[in-house]
Amino acid sequence: MKIGKAWKIWTLALLAMAIVLFIAAIHIYPSSQHNFDSSTNGIWVGHRWYTGREVRSGDLVPASEIDTLVNRLRGAGIHYVYVHTGPLLADGSIADTADPFFSELRSAYPEGIFLAWLGARIEKVRLGDEDWRRAVVGVVERMAAEGFDGVHFDLEPLRDGHPGYLELLAEVRKQMGGDWIISQATPRAAPLGIPFVPLNRSFWSGAFYRATMDIADQTVLMAYDTNLPLRVAYVAFVRDQTRRLAKWSCAAEKHEFLIGIPAYHDVPEYSDPSVENIGNAALGVRSALESFPEKPECFRGVSIYANWVTDSDEWLQFERFWRHPEVSTD
Repeated sequence: MKIGKAWKIWTLALLAMAIVLFIAAIHIYPSSQHNFDSSTNGIWVGHRWYTGREVRSGDLVPASEIDTLVNRLRGAGIHYVYVHTGPLLADGSIADTADPFFSELRSAYPEGIFLAWLGARIEKVRLGDEDWRRAVVGVVERMAAEGFDGVHFDLEPLRDGHPGYLELLAEVRKQMGGDWIISQATPRAAPLGIPFVPLNRSFWSGAFYRATMDIADQTVLMAYDTNLPLRVAYVAFVRDQTRRLAKWSCAAEKHEFLIGIPAYHDVPEYSDPSVENIGNAALGVRSALESFPEKPECFRGVSIYANWVTDSDEWLQFERFWRHPEVSTD
């Protein structure tokens, strides 16, 4: 028993050492100040921008806040605005409808692409049920009537090959046509593109990613909630994820991708904000893009999660590490 236990300890120690040596052997951080930003970034914004009311109090959102938000979006090169309109309910509907406040926001920022962010906890909906999906398609049709340019699905936790998901994307495409944008927020890509059990609960395979990309127009990978304890490990993770998404996305016809980067710091069970933050995520994205001979043509930018938790210091990080980058080392 003692020999077996010692063997396990040494195996883990050697594995940890191998990981450290591997990370040290490759260049993790960007080596230049090259600017990959093209002012086509994204951001998730809250439900208040859809209903015109504060979520908790129900108070009206002052109209002056539209100008504040629009100035921020323009200054940050935000092109895609994911407006929370859900969540999707058990019957496939949503609880609210667009307030004229949303139309005012839409008019104030005509250069923006506004996508209806429809989220759901997967255990609370019937994704595999045709009637449920038909109801969701009806909601998407209504989103178009309310002034949206497309839909942004964020169903979590969506495992690799989850029954009903490809069908949902295909049914929305069939009903809405080719001009309607279908966007998806996705979990991390599996190491080597293969989600060994039990990784398939939180990692997608390359095959499933490519299958979704053949239908959807846009993928936004959520590069956070990793629980990684070290900056170098998180930067390496984002670098790897960006490289994988670039290869898969650019191989699909007319598909684009963004990397979702974190600005929140209230979920200690999932992440350490001193490790997972806008600056470190941007370093990983830039390092990945530097590794290609040219910037992948399907890459659009980064997307901030989320507007309501991004403070002034984090906006400065966004400028320093992404919009106008500085040389960064470990």
